[in-house]
Amino acid sequence: MTTPSPSPTHGSMPHLVSALGEMLHAINSDYREEMREMREIFEEAKKEAQKPEPDGHKLKALLGDVKEAARTFATLDPAWRGIQSVAHMLGFE
Repeated sequence: MTTPSPSPTHGSMPHLVSALGEMLHAINSDYREEMREMREIFEEAKKEAQKPEPDGHKLKALLGDVKEAARTFATLDPAWRGIQSVAHMLGFE
């Protein structure tokens, strides 16, 4: 008889924690203030995933928020980079 695989909400989620940590590092390296909200959501999701008994519903909701924020950011990023480039050319940092 086979043993059923554990539910994803039982025990901490090291792979998810690692992936969220990598995303936080990338955000902190490439973006600063413009990604503050997304960074906060990633941090909250990482804390939840690190718990001995993570709340799967909460994680799903947080990751859904990240998905929507990423979509918004992806559509605005080219315009934002253009603005940053022009500002840099004009001497603004």
